[in-house]
Amino acid sequence: MKTMEEIAQGLEIPVVNEDLDAQYNQLIESLQSAKENKTPIDEGLFGALVGGVAGATLIPKVMAAVCDALGIDQRGQLGSLMTSRLIMAAVGAKVGWKL
Repeated sequence: MKTMEEIAQGLEIPVVNEDLDAQYNQLIESLQSAKENKTPIDEGLFGALVGGVAGATLIPKVMAAVCDALGIDQRGQLGSLMTSRLIMAAVGAKVGWKL
């Protein structure tokens, strides 16, 4: 079994691609317009946006480490589900909406 240090060494911060860059820009623009119009921010929506971005970028690497620690093949059905960016973005958005 691997130690936490060995698992953490395998994690890499993903590169920001064009889709993520567009999501970041959309988030920043919506926050700036809310500030200019002095409208309150719906925390559920903000949490869902942040959760979706985090789910698409960071969580798949964490789930890959979880798969590695549990001995789950990442190319198998369960491993593919656990590391899917789409699934993790949906889960992150749902969790962000609730918090």
